Amino acid sequence: MIKTNKKGVFAITVVAVLIVASMAGAIILLQDAPAEDPGDLKLTVVDDRGKSVYFADSPQTIVSLGSSFTEIIIALNESDRLVGVDYSGAALEGIPENVTDLGKTSTLSMESLLYLEPDVVIIWNFSMYASLIEDMEDKGLKVVAYYPKNVSQVLSTMERIGDMLGANATAVVDSMKARVNAVVERTASLTDDQRTRVYLELTSMSGQTVGSGTLSHELITMAGGANIFANSTSNFLANREHVIDRNPEVIVVENSSPHDEQYFRGAYASTDAVMNDRIHRIAAGTLTTSPRLVDALEDLARWLQPELFP
Repeated sequence: MIKTNKKGVFAITVVAVLIVASMAGAIILLQDAPAEDPGDLKLTVVDDRGKSVYFADSPQTIVSLGSSFTEIIIALNESDRLVGVDYSGAALEGIPENVTDLGKTSTLSMESLLYLEPDVVIIWNFSMYASLIEDMEDKGLKVVAYYPKNVSQVLSTMERIGDMLGANATAVVDSMKARVNAVVERTASLTDDQRTRVYLELTSMSGQTVGSGTLSHELITMAGGANIFANSTSNFLANREHVIDRNPEVIVVENSSPHDEQYFRGAYASTDAVMNDRIHRIAAGTLTTSPRLVDALEDLARWLQPELFP
């Protein structure tokens, strides 16, 4: 016959009761803890991290840490919501005088940012900013990160920012789409031989050019051109001899480049571009993920396919 230790049973029972009571208490504490309940908030924004950011209403005060996003906000006639921008957006036309210039994002003063008490911070979804984004969120800021990489994504980002601000972006986006389509409808059927070979030189990093997979490459293709470095990827410094070997018919350089026209005439004297006087300077800031990308597309189309765009 098995004997039961009554003291042991009593002890086990007490422990069990205590565990259940502790769990119940923990549940109550969790339920009482303050937490953001998406169900009680009107607006949900999903950014390019795939993260849902919740707002009680559309943000009224904005810090924009990217000139492309700042330009979008200006294009949507919502610049009065800006309270801070990074250095690249501070000089843009349409920025209110009282907006704080926060300098470079990479050296951002958290104290200065927190002082502005923005409803939202819009920033590039770059890996180099991951720790900064985490720090901002840890300090209670709502952060929305975007990284549009092509024309379609730029238009989509404009719509998404418009939705977040409660601003109708349809008219602006539709106008841009119409201008893009007006170019592509004329260039889409061009054969490889009909496309104009082009060398593009940016201002950044002492004159980088672009390979495939970049927005500038896409704009060149849409405009009826053939990027002479299409077999490369990303942005890089091109070897002068490689440019000459590929013999561009047109050279396009950002107008903020320190290299003047005489430099290109000397460096690439044997190319068709120089011999036929087809060197063009494009407005800085248009070859980027902003509403002005359509200006760049139209300029490129006129230079690369003058017969189609007289």
